[in-house]
Amino acid sequence: MKRKLQLSGIFIILLIVFTIGLKGTFDGYYGFYYENKKYDKPLVYAMSENIAQLKPVNIFTSYTGFDTGYGFYAPNVASDFVMSFELQDKNGKILEQKTLPYFKNKESRVRFTTVFNMFLDKISSKNIYDKKYYQYLDIIIRQIAEHVMTENSKAVSVTTKLYLYDYPSITDFKKGKTNENLILIDEFKH
Repeated sequence: MKRKLQLSGIFIILLIVFTIGLKGTFDGYYGFYYENKKYDKPLVYAMSENIAQLKPVNIFTSYTGFDTGYGFYAPNVASDFVMSFELQDKNGKILEQKTLPYFKNKESRVRFTTVFNMFLDKISSKNIYDKKYYQYLDIIIRQIAEHVMTENSKAVSVTTKLYLYDYPSITDFKKGKTNENLILIDEFKH
């Protein structure tokens, strides 16, 4: 009897984890692709939502952390970098400043920001890569800058800057210093 009770408890916990994971997957998908659109929720989505909203399940998942998903285990290093583009005309007058190229799809923006993971190698304290790899990283930045420049027909040059976020420490934050600083990693003129 004791063994059946233990197996039942394990089964219920696994079922809850599966249901919350399923709901999180649907939330992520529909929140990304149908953010401002109306849609009919699939039956499985509605059922997982109803189960997750049951008071005992809701209390259990809140206290155990099951409702947070598992994405918090992996750092989102792609968001630690910022690239800025300053487009100039033939007289050197600044036409516009932007941090992202124009994208037609949300997927493109997400894929673009993942390229920033490679730039962690530019700030590595260990020089483990050969010179050609760093040249490759520079070529990627220059190609992105060239693409950004084609978006404005009046632009004849672009200055690209790669920054790293420097978040305030906990001590600084407690003192009221909540603004992050940007540390210049590299700069290119094209």
